[in-house]
Amino acid sequence: MFQILQLIYVIAHGLIQRLQPILVPLCFIFAWAGLFLSAWHMWTVARESFANAQQMHKIPCSDCKFFTSNYHLKCPVHPMTALSEEAIGCPDFEKNGIYG
Repeated sequence: MFQILQLIYVIAHGLIQRLQPILVPLCFIFAWAGLFLSAWHMWTVARESFANAQQMHKIPCSDCKFFTSNYHLKCPVHPMTALSEEAIGCPDFEKNGIYG
């Protein structure tokens, strides 16, 4: 059994010694590629989150005079679309406030 393990060690050691000039640059390339892909993914997620936040800020419901801030009935005019993307461009929107 010991001779078999010793033979495997000799073969593996020789193989690693021959592949080392190739493995070092490959590991270097794969490490930088992994960092680049991680940075690219974080950039993509940040860009999509920013675009989603901009879209959500276009929803006018919280500034509408019909908005009730009630969990059960947010808007008596359009209860199904209140606070959703479908509410963008609501034809019944009326600005809330003394100047609206």
